Amino acid sequence: MKALMLATDLSNRSDRAMRRAARLVRQFDCPWFILHVVDEDQPQLRIELEVEQVRRYLNEQLDFFTELAGRTPEIWVEVGDPAKHIADCTRWADIDLLVVGSHRKSPLRDIFVGTTLERLVRTSHVPILLVNRVAEDDYLAPLLAVDCSPASAQAVRAANELGLLPASGARALHAFDPLGGAVLLAAGAGAGAIAKDFATERHRATAALDQFLRKEGLDAMIGQRLIEEGLPMTALRRVLEQEPVDLLVMGTRGLTGVKRMLIGSVADAAMRELDCDILTVPPIRWPDSDKA
Repeated sequence: MKALMLATDLSNRSDRAMRRAARLVRQFDCPWFILHVVDEDQPQLRIELEVEQVRRYLNEQLDFFTELAGRTPEIWVEVGDPAKHIADCTRWADIDLLVVGSHRKSPLRDIFVGTTLERLVRTSHVPILLVNRVAEDDYLAPLLAVDCSPASAQAVRAANELGLLPASGARALHAFDPLGGAVLLAAGAGAGAIAKDFATERHRATAALDQFLRKEGLDAMIGQRLIEEGLPMTALRRVLEQEPVDLLVMGTRGLTGVKRMLIGSVADAAMRELDCDILTVPPIRWPDSDKA
């Protein structure tokens, strides 16, 4: 990891993110930045006052941040649209991991306008680490959500390049939906036929995952394969209830607008619902892709 940035709103929720960021800096001995963006959508006098107060507070805490991380952070206090400006700052600082705290959950508002975090995930060019839990140790039990798409392959590679996967390999979760079993059940088929169809679908899913991992050159990064029945979020909930997971790694599809609203996003649902730390990795964007 060459450098990371912590985006903080100075709330209690951000404290866990700050401590995780400091732990990662100590682990990888990399430069780090602490960023606070003052929302530009308020009176100018209020903006100037908030900038001054935040800059003073962060500089007063500089020795504390340095002691936690073993390196002094660079403090940035900026003004702008939070989601857009944070994404811009990751480019300016040339960082490869953005660390953020869990957002305040407001389901009705999220439906219509999305949270700053979700907007950021849609536009970020770098992986985003959402911190939900207290940083008691380095990441020891990551789980890779793999759906055999280019996005999930990119997520596995990014997590490995960041140094967040164990040398022995991480667990990969692949969910499959046995539609054939539902059809047989509706047709009144017996338990034996349904069980046989389920076993066939599981075998196909396992073979598809193995082929995908070989094709993408990811075999060495995977220590255990978990094949679970059900939709992605159903499978994730089940595994998180049964297995120790301290970091969930997911790819994002880069969908926006109506298409994203209609199709939905497993990453959005996971960020809203799950309480483990989550690393979301954006798809590879070419230099002029944002103009499309």
